[in-house]
Amino acid sequence: MNDIRHTNTAIKNFVRESLGCACPDNVFENITVTERSDIFASASTVYEIGGRLFVAVFVPQNWHDLAKHLGKFVNAGKQYRDQHGYNRFRLVIVTDNKDAAKQLQIAYDSLPNIDGKTHLHVIKPEVLPRSVSPGC
Repeated sequence: MNDIRHTNTAIKNFVRESLGCACPDNVFENITVTERSDIFASASTVYEIGGRLFVAVFVPQNWHDLAKHLGKFVNAGKQYRDQHGYNRFRLVIVTDNKDAAKQLQIAYDSLPNIDGKTHLHVIKPEVLPRSVSPGC
């Protein structure tokens, strides 16, 4: 039980501090974590938070490959968000490449049908707490 509580606290802190989510505390009372989710063929981890927030965290081997297929991942996330009644979808890509944030943002901004309920975050590996890192 303490491991779950610790993980949920780490996810809550990560989502609030690193992703800028302002969800109230009660949203974080129910968090489902799915490793290698079927929603995304190569998603590392999916967090479903309080029935309101849907977060997909990718740690790609090659962010260039992910950028090529970014539209597919965004569309899948938006579709899942809408079908399950989530308020927001946050796509998080973890990489230490200096050019990744800029290039992924350009690719994201060029996608059609981006709405205010979909967000892209490109973060460095050290920003992702170890207890919520994919594969841990």
